[in-house]
Amino acid sequence: MFDVAHGAFAKHGDSFFLEETGGVLIISKALWDKGQEEIHQKRHFLFSKRQEALSGLVAQLQAPESFSLAHDLPNEAILLTEKTTVTLSNIEISEKLFFVLLRKTKVDVGEDFSITEDIDSEDCIMEHGMGGNTPICLERPEAVPSLALENIKRMPPNSIGCILKRVDLFSTWLINILPKLRIHEDCEVGDLTLNTDREEHVAGILKHDQMFCVGRVERMNLSEYAVGVITKVNLKDCEIEWLGLHASEEEYITEILKQEKPFCVGRVKNMWLGDYAVGVITKMSLKDCEIEHLKLYATRREHVAAVLAQKKPFCVGRVKRMWLYEYAVGVITKMSLKDCEVEDLSLAASEKAHVAGILKQENPFCVGRVKNMDLEDYAVGVITKMTINEDNTMERFVLAGYGDHFSRILEEGDNSIDLGRIRTGGLHVPERIKRKLRYTLVDGDGKEVLEEEEPSQRGNLLE
Repeated sequence: MFDVAHGAFAKHGDSFFLEETGGVLIISKALWDKGQEEIHQKRHFLFSKRQEALSGLVAQLQAPESFSLAHDLPNEAILLTEKTTVTLSNIEISEKLFFVLLRKTKVDVGEDFSITEDIDSEDCIMEHGMGGNTPICLERPEAVPSLALENIKRMPPNSIGCILKRVDLFSTWLINILPKLRIHEDCEVGDLTLNTDREEHVAGILKHDQMFCVGRVERMNLSEYAVGVITKVNLKDCEIEWLGLHASEEEYITEILKQEKPFCVGRVKNMWLGDYAVGVITKMSLKDCEIEHLKLYATRREHVAAVLAQKKPFCVGRVKRMWLYEYAVGVITKMSLKDCEVEDLSLAASEKAHVAGILKQENPFCVGRVKNMDLEDYAVGVITKMTINEDNTMERFVLAGYGDHFSRILEEGDNSIDLGRIRTGGLHVPERIKRKLRYTLVDGDGKEVLEEEEPSQRGNLLE
């Protein structure tokens, strides 16, 4: 015999919600017990693939055209179908019930509606404001049917109250529901991850000018077309621990690069931009920002072509540590760093082509004040095009490479590459490169000292 409680996806008081092929069946345990055999037979029909049997059952149960979901459910069995408009107003329901209704019925979201975490042993419907406001995790892996998409489109912005704990949406139309959520600005979201290579999955967000709030996000990772979502999220007063953007194709970020007005990302502690998403940094408002770690990575010349083509330098705010890899090394020539103080600057290029553009340019670029500088492989040649503020003192300067990596430096005249002041013990370059450099060694008090052989210059830095 079929156990209605076991087969239900949600319960409320004495009533159970069962997801059927043709809709959502609401039935009380008392009614089930009263006519168990008859209702069991009806459920058998619901599972049947024969459309005629399902249509007959819908008519027999008198599926309503409209149904207002409330704390007090009717005593009779109700079948809610795709033709039923279910009104959600002045109540709080479990997220599981909400998403099933979203797929199976026409949903009309009214005032004072919210969703909360689904807990198996508890009722799925509460009066508005009476629930526990428990955080939910928005991570629905299943495909979103067209009915659910239409429901999302009709929903007013900020109409679904909720507290988010985590968002992880991959290749789904459900990404478009984010502006529909009413999230308090103080809501703390651990992770927000969006990834899709289909523009329609984010079209509902990008076509509107209105910004929306996702609370205080600790870690945000946006990939492919989802990168564009960051331009619509209100992050002005947010502090983000980690912001990662990645776009493998140019079309994913074309619209961002077209916009003239920069967008705010709040205060970001760690920022990682990969491939075409490197160009997005030119559209960020970072003037008053303090970034602890900035990493840019680009494996193809096209990834940074848009950045290198622009004439006006862009501001990256105050960056504590900066790592630029492969073709992204060239982006440093477009940064406005003259008045900046960078604690650690690291450039690495595994191929000569990665820095060819920099080495061809006639005018040098300024990196401001740098405390520690590490140049690796072919990126060591970039020092020939770099200027450092006159009052700068470096704690550490490292050139790490082998053979052909130093060919560009060796073309320069002796004592022609000015490094300024370097702390004693902080110079780490191959011996044959030292004659090309012009520098002054200073002690901890900034006083000039005579140069002595540095033990750290031996080993793999010597050739």
